[in-house]
Amino acid sequence: MKKIYKFPVNVFIVFEKTNVVVFTSNKLYKNHYVCFIDSNWYQSLNFFLKNELFCSMSMVIDMSSIDTLKYTGLIREFKQGNRFVFFSNIYIYSLKIRLTLMCNINKFVKSVDSIYKNTNWLERETSEMYGINFIFKKDSRPLLLDYSRNEFPMLKDFPSEGYNDIYYNFFENKLTYVNNEFIEL
Repeated sequence: MKKIYKFPVNVFIVFEKTNVVVFTSNKLYKNHYVCFIDSNWYQSLNFFLKNELFCSMSMVIDMSSIDTLKYTGLIREFKQGNRFVFFSNIYIYSLKIRLTLMCNINKFVKSVDSIYKNTNWLERETSEMYGINFIFKKDSRPLLLDYSRNEFPMLKDFPSEGYNDIYYNFFENKLTYVNNEFIEL
């Protein structure tokens, strides 16, 4: 059975120029497309999708990353040597299409904060949990973790016990960090 795509023609032309690999599945969602792109095209493709006539009613609904420290040769479209698979889900309201843009990155990706306003918090959370740096990001403060810590809890090489125990000291009225003593049985 031949798959009929709902994208406008100029979106196909841009996808062809960026050398995108597109996957879709009729079993999960008929209107969901997964696109593997080069990380250099990430910001430009988001800018195009936001300013294209039929895709202008779009919004980034989710953004995260996958740490591929222990994966070897899982997907051949990705360059070897990069540690993270970064993805963002875009929903295009006028076409009723969900588009997942995935790219293989090492530590840096260009920010789309100026294109989609709601990505500010999503980028800050991804940066804080995985240590991914967003280039041209205006606000890079941490959301959940302590400002003084430089640890990334979603990485595969982060210890499950943690380096420190933290508790609130009522007598001194402050947070107290105590080094963990690892005991292996």
